[in-house]
Amino acid sequence: MNIRMFLAVTAVAAFGSAQAQTRWDMPTPYSDGEFHTRNVRAFAEDVKKATDGALDINVHSNGSLIKHPDILRAVSTGQVNIAEFLLSQFGNEDPVFEADNIPFVAAGYDDAWKFYQAQKPLLEKKLEGRGLKLLYSVAWPGQGIYTKEPLKSVADLKGTKFRTYSPLTARLAELLGASPTVVQVPDAPPLFATGGIQAMITSSATGTATKAG
Repeated sequence: MNIRMFLAVTAVAAFGSAQAQTRWDMPTPYSDGEFHTRNVRAFAEDVKKATDGALDINVHSNGSLIKHPDILRAVSTGQVNIAEFLLSQFGNEDPVFEADNIPFVAAGYDDAWKFYQAQKPLLEKKLEGRGLKLLYSVAWPGQGIYTKEPLKSVADLKGTKFRTYSPLTARLAELLGASPTVVQVPDAPPLFATGGIQAMITSSATGTATKAG
């Protein structure tokens, strides 16, 4: 599967306007153990050092401040000054947001980088139209399908509750004969344990973090 893009944006009006002792809240949907959250905390520390403490970014992990589906709207409307989210989560709002989520479009980090360089100018323009500035992007490891029970054939997925996270992954589940079920990462482990979902498509990082493997 292809590599997905995860990015951080900030409101254009807020960018560069930090005064002494300014404090921003930064929501991110993943747990403290996820490498993305560790990246966010490292970024916040770098910003604090670069501004001599004038800008302090308070990271809220695991969807504790704002749930993932609401993060783009929150930063666009100024509810928060800065945020990080999975781009393809918002594919219904603009096709360019889910371009990198098309299966097999960019297999591996080298192809993902080339794809991102081609996509970035349009992506920046689209975000600027929402009053946002793209700060950085991070590639996920490649995706795979995880199941509660071993698969003997694709037909075994028919009728299963299949965890999805974007319009394109929902469409994939439908084509496999499964029932697309939108589940945020923190909710995946208990749902797997109780049978709320029987399969999911996700990265190796999230598969490991949720103990799906």
